[in-house]
Amino acid sequence: MCGITGIVSMNRNNIGEVLVKCSRKLTYRGYDSVGLAAVHNGKVELRKEVGTIDEVDKLLGLSKMLGDRGISQLRWATYGAPTRINAQPHFACDDILFGAHNGNIHNYVEYRQELVDAGHIVRSENDGELCVHAVDKYYEQTADMFEAVRLSIRDLKGAYAYTVGRADMEELYAVKMGSSLVAGLAEHDTIVSSDLPSILPLTNNVVYLQDGEMLRLTPNDVEVFRIEDGRHLDRPPETSTVDEQAAEKGGYPHFMLKEINEQPKVAEDVLGVLQGSKTEKWLKMIEDASRHFLVACGTSYHAGIVGTYYFNKYAGIPLIPAIGGQFIPMYGNTLTDDSLSILVSQSGETKDIINVLNLAKENSSFGKTLGIVNVIGSTLMFGADAYIPMACGYEVSVPATKTYYSQVIIFAYLAALLGERNGTLDSSEAKACIDTLSRDLPRLTQDTINRTGIHAKDLARTLVDFKDMYCLGYGFTDGVAQEGALKIKEIAYNHCEGMYSSEFKHGPLSIIQDGYPVIFVTTRENSWMVINHLSEVRVRGGRTIIVGEYEDKLRHYVDSGKDYLVVPASNLFLNPLLNVIPLQLLSYFLSVDLGINPDMPRNLSKTLTVD
Repeated sequence: MCGITGIVSMNRNNIGEVLVKCSRKLTYRGYDSVGLAAVHNGKVELRKEVGTIDEVDKLLGLSKMLGDRGISQLRWATYGAPTRINAQPHFACDDILFGAHNGNIHNYVEYRQELVDAGHIVRSENDGELCVHAVDKYYEQTADMFEAVRLSIRDLKGAYAYTVGRADMEELYAVKMGSSLVAGLAEHDTIVSSDLPSILPLTNNVVYLQDGEMLRLTPNDVEVFRIEDGRHLDRPPETSTVDEQAAEKGGYPHFMLKEINEQPKVAEDVLGVLQGSKTEKWLKMIEDASRHFLVACGTSYHAGIVGTYYFNKYAGIPLIPAIGGQFIPMYGNTLTDDSLSILVSQSGETKDIINVLNLAKENSSFGKTLGIVNVIGSTLMFGADAYIPMACGYEVSVPATKTYYSQVIIFAYLAALLGERNGTLDSSEAKACIDTLSRDLPRLTQDTINRTGIHAKDLARTLVDFKDMYCLGYGFTDGVAQEGALKIKEIAYNHCEGMYSSEFKHGPLSIIQDGYPVIFVTTRENSWMVINHLSEVRVRGGRTIIVGEYEDKLRHYVDSGKDYLVVPASNLFLNPLLNVIPLQLLSYFLSVDLGINPDMPRNLSKTLTVD
């Protein structure tokens, strides 16, 4: 995720103080490390370290740095561990050219090697450094900073934005290529940032950029250009009416809603990581194991359940799912040297998962571990034999949304590749699966958010008085239903039970009475079976609610259109990803209608580091 801020001042000298003040507004975008580059008397001073902005400011005196222009960066680690050398900003080969980025450079491995082979001094394992070297490369060729920035995107693949400058030039440059970037024009300063909150302490005169655009900041102007041909674009500033607190949430009332709406971008980012060079190592680890355990807790466990269905249908590989705390007493003594434990944790610090990690590390005969983790630099990342980054950025809200989404994408992607390699899928089938993830998923995710948001809000109003309900799934929607039920429990304080729909008749059906709500999450492939379960509830007076693609035969099983949350038509490969979104939105609106803050539900913590 990360947060960059660049400022060019007309007459101030306290650039460190101003950059720190503005950057504090981006704390939600990263807290792994912080750095600041300030230009003073024609030289660049660079200070950076691991920690939060307040910690690093206290340690290094960032706010006391002098200069009339500079760049600061708060890092959320993806490529490269959270260390001082990987902290941003970065220098190019010398200490004249400097810069920082947010987003992900997907061709990091190969482009880094290309730069090294060409003689560039690449000091870190962080992909942001490559942006600075790409500009350096073209500046050596053209001696023109504008052209060097414009041409740099030829080499950089991914979704990113960056800001760069030179000690011997008074301006800063920035580009937007799929990651967020906004600029501002104050009376005596110009500013560019990853997000609006850090602009507002200086000005509410805002210049919004589109992908494929770049800008030049001088002490008194913000100029916008089209990268493709360098054409100047007339982009007068707009007056923002958003206050600073609301801006941190991107204009959304809560971080949870903001993070639900970030899921189309998450799809693009995690797929960019998965298409990198390390995928072969992950696939080989799975192929070399004779038994595969999938160990997770809470939301991650529900994503893992969906993963077991992907691996069965598309890869022909059985995953044994286990709740983190259950794994050791249930399976610990059955591990062998060719076992693989896939350990899933957003934070990488979940105690129940770390216990399993430690068991495998202490016993070489217990096989290998593959971590799936969001927080780079966490215990799981460093301790596992290999790890897959979720590439979600910082998730502020306690209820997990985009991290769940990323985990399911990872399982789907790996299953498709493994299926092709072992013959479960032919090459055209595997390619169709990968193409639908890369090409269709971001668009369909946005369509689902747009289509189901208002309907989920209307439905929530009819459910606020119920303190008990069920959410049922079948086949691929098993884990989806359990995740939807968890969200409703977490933030609406409603006892919503998630269950396999065919199991409902084995006991819980006795709870049904007139008007009792039961949510069914379904797919076209399985609706023929789910109809039986819908009927069992309706004939006993229960209220049935459906989440899934529209089917005429299902319309008969809801009392009104309000009880049918329809997702866009796609296929079984994407259904589990799209179907969870209406449930996330329903839980959010239930929480708000009940007067609960969905970002901070009572009794819960984002990271559970206790047994």
